[in-house]
Amino acid sequence: MTAGFVLHVEALTLRAGDAILLENFDWQVRAGEFWCVLGKNGIGKSTLLHAVAGLLQPTSGRVLSPEGDIRQATPQQLALWRGLQAQQQFDAFPCSVLDSVMAGLHPYRPGWGWPDASDRRAALHALGRLDMASYADADVMRLSGGERQRVAMATLMLQAPQLYLLDEPASHQDVAAQQLVMRTLEELADEEHAVVASMHDINLATRFASHVLLIAEETVWQGRVADILRPDLLEAAYGCRFEIVESAAGRWLMPA
Repeated sequence: MTAGFVLHVEALTLRAGDAILLENFDWQVRAGEFWCVLGKNGIGKSTLLHAVAGLLQPTSGRVLSPEGDIRQATPQQLALWRGLQAQQQFDAFPCSVLDSVMAGLHPYRPGWGWPDASDRRAALHALGRLDMASYADADVMRLSGGERQRVAMATLMLQAPQLYLLDEPASHQDVAAQQLVMRTLEELADEEHAVVASMHDINLATRFASHVLLIAEETVWQGRVADILRPDLLEAAYGCRFEIVESAAGRWLMPA
């Protein structure tokens, strides 16, 4: 695998029943890149993230970390390499927000043990970046959907994997929280880490992502935002017309 790559997907084929979602798909993600995965509902965005995370066996092909094929990795090695934030969070019992976030430190601990003051400071710092520090003592089961997603993101930040995988992290957020989440993801993509997030909002991807993976039926486009988020490719992927709208606030891609 080429030096500097955090993720290498090689000849990957994914199926859902009899339907082929991706076939012989190659993809590389480098440290410092923030990829948004776009496409219609049911096109395979979540399936791809779960396959990359090693939670779903592909029909064929390989997913490689910098250490090699992830099928040979231990659970701890996987946890240090990648972390996945799912679309929905399911809590079976009450737990404080702070304790929930500190679970992200588990890959770095020989056992569950007891958190110390530095663990609490790290958890509070992650919550603070997402405007959730004031909820530290709250019960996760009493949070709104958007609040719970930001707590899950703070947990992922404490895990600090090389590859952050997030399935629709902005979908339950209000407008201000969407901006905060996307800015934070942009910051997480640094010289040692990469971020991949599935999205529905094309303009959020335009503003914050560095790269886009655009999935359509039988076709995938990938590359830098300016090269992929074009009206003609979006029309082919979504089946409706798009136009570029210029305003004082910026450049927007809108269904026509």
